[in-house]
Amino acid sequence: MNAPEFHSFGCRLNAAETRIMQSQTRESDSGNTIVFNTCAVTSEAVRQARQAIRKAHRANPERRIVVTGCAAQTNPDEFARMKEVD
Repeated sequence: MNAPEFHSFGCRLNAAETRIMQSQTRESDSGNTIVFNTCAVTSEAVRQARQAIRKAHRANPERRIVVTGCAAQTNPDEFARMKEVD
């Protein structure tokens, strides 16, 4: 089994949440998934997350990309419009 790949942006809370998600999915078979845990505290964090999502999709077009975190909650339409996001 392969666990998903995780990327965390922003605050310490996001880093802690990402570690929890990693531990909960360690035994899962979702290795074809890349999870981006986003932050909306600064516009730079949102910009970096969008950039990383596009880069990950270019490098791994067959992998599923999931976006979570406060930026995804406060700007759901912005991330939903990204063709790279599943």
